[in-house]
Amino acid sequence: MGSNSEPLAPWRDPLIAKELIVGVAATLLFFLSAMMIPVFGILAGVFTPLPTLLAYYRWGSPWAFWVPGVAAVLGGGLLAYLNLAQSLPMLMEMLLLGLLLGLGMRRNWSLERTVSTAGLIVFSIGALVFWFSYGDGSEGSGMQAERDLRDVVGLILQQYGTASSDKQVIEETVGKILPFLVKLLPGAALSSTLMACWLNLLAAKRYCRLRQLPMPDWQEWSKWKAPDFLVWVVIGSGLVFLLPFDFLIIPGLNAIMAVGVVYLFQGLAIVSFYFERWKLPRIFRAFLYGVIFIQQFLTLGAMLMGLFDMWVDFRRLSRSPTAST
Repeated sequence: MGSNSEPLAPWRDPLIAKELIVGVAATLLFFLSAMMIPVFGILAGVFTPLPTLLAYYRWGSPWAFWVPGVAAVLGGGLLAYLNLAQSLPMLMEMLLLGLLLGLGMRRNWSLERTVSTAGLIVFSIGALVFWFSYGDGSEGSGMQAERDLRDVVGLILQQYGTASSDKQVIEETVGKILPFLVKLLPGAALSSTLMACWLNLLAAKRYCRLRQLPMPDWQEWSKWKAPDFLVWVVIGSGLVFLLPFDFLIIPGLNAIMAVGVVYLFQGLAIVSFYFERWKLPRIFRAFLYGVIFIQQFLTLGAMLMGLFDMWVDFRRLSRSPTAST
């Protein structure tokens, strides 16, 4: 991996220049897929930070900054040409997320510190961008966000050519639940940011293994456990539903959404543990992971399994060698 004493001219090294071009192209391809391709494009867009993450982890400063820097300049021009300039802040946040994750890996931070630091910083910056974008209007940030979401739903229905009767029913249903969903945007944003961190670190681990690059001193993913104190966040968030204070319900739901993603990670780690024990083929594992993400009941089941692992210990990780014997 690179050092800080290297010259600021990547084109002098053909290998790094080639990887720079590939990194920039992959970044823009991932991000534009999320903007233009429904469903599967969003899944690809999650990996927008990955080229920046790998560049910073491998090369360090200053060479690694060429990937996000060139991607930001070219991406800004391309988004403006496509009339998608409003998506530029999102691109910048994804590039920053890649830099922070690469920084954590390069400095050998713990997995928890890497994810929490990168996720909370990007989430906080996104919240500020949201506030400056919607907070100075006369309608209020919630009303403006609700109106924009309603417009997006209308465009999606128009794009897919939904029948007029079905379209009317969908619009009425969306109109009823949209005000509630807007109040859950903070929890949804934080949970999606944490999910992006987790998926990009998994992909980075796979890349480093294929390229035989050193990895940070992290434990096996299949043996990872969430910090114990998070269970008190779940308990406290659940207690707000028993209190006679309605204004605490929305913050409690947002907290449960964010912590639920962490326990989803632990649930998937348990699943991965048994996949490895049973030596299932990788293609079959990928299929089962996809089913877990697509089926909401299975996703919820993985979350609950991760939560109750603190007491049940599904993997028997706390069992001592003597007890095992």
